[in-house]
Amino acid sequence: MTSLKTTLDMITPGLCGGASPNELAEIRAPSIRGQLRWCFRALGGFKSQTGTPLREQEADIFGACAGDSGQASKLQVRVRATAGSTITSTVAKMADDLGAGMNTEKGYILFPLRQQKRALFEKNLPSFELHLNWRGPVAMAEDIKALATVFVHLGSLGFRSRRAMGALAFAAGQQSPMSLKDALARFAKPDAITVRQLPAKDADDAIRTLAAWLKSWRMHGRTEDHQRNGKPTNAGFKYAKNDHDMGCGQNPQGKAFRAAIGLPIIQRYSRGGTSNWEESQKLGGGRFASPVILRPHRDAQGGWHALVLFIEAHKWPEGKTVYLNGQPKQVSLDLYNAMKADTKLQAIP
Repeated sequence: MTSLKTTLDMITPGLCGGASPNELAEIRAPSIRGQLRWCFRALGGFKSQTGTPLREQEADIFGACAGDSGQASKLQVRVRATAGSTITSTVAKMADDLGAGMNTEKGYILFPLRQQKRALFEKNLPSFELHLNWRGPVAMAEDIKALATVFVHLGSLGFRSRRAMGALAFAAGQQSPMSLKDALARFAKPDAITVRQLPAKDADDAIRTLAAWLKSWRMHGRTEDHQRNGKPTNAGFKYAKNDHDMGCGQNPQGKAFRAAIGLPIIQRYSRGGTSNWEESQKLGGGRFASPVILRPHRDAQGGWHALVLFIEAHKWPEGKTVYLNGQPKQVSLDLYNAMKADTKLQAIP
């Protein structure tokens, strides 16, 4: 058996609720296991296992219960709080309690908390030990280290984790098992995740920076507020306006853009009424998780970065339709591609 122990810090507020999300936040091994599995799938499995179908790789590593007999996991995940820390919290707050009012950047990404409380880690963010025990071939031990490295550098936990919450980092003095570049290279599809960054001063600044960046691409607002000298101030003005107008019944034959970066979308109009963009004809019939992930990051030197992750493996499928108030509409990836090409975003070293 090969064992890997590393100490992690949660570096942004974590909404890690389980069965009772309004009452208890908790860092749980199954949640981390799920994130490890997500990273594994997104990157196409290990390069060392090329030739073995991804599904078979996954079952061999994480276990499976399909068919007549189960298959035990070769990867054991355990968590334990460090001395003086805790991995549970009964503190519950709403957006306004977190300084995330309606017209703030943080409020933009925490809008689901405007009318409900959620248990969370906020002020006393947890520090915990992550133990990975690998019971498979010794030759794959470096692959498991690579998986852990990608998870800590790019992963997060809990509700709104795609929107800057619940970000993780190696604890001070804790070395990464390998560099992120070397870790990604051990996967079959290392380019399936594109990592870009914006500068940040600290955790709060990273959250605000990322929220403002996303908002500039997703919203157009009132024309008089978001144009100067006849030119839009938001990068995504034309895309957001197009979808707004489609929701109002204009340009019925046009293509939608914002569906490609997350569904469902509910549009509410100042004149009254709403429009619902859904993945299926059924209202509330499912969600499409955004392939654009906002991730505050703290490096080994204590420097801060606001990372934007583009998950190519999970982007909107070509040719798939979206449903606006039950009616099918075509979807374009132009907005997603324009976000990836934003010159404000810089490649990581």
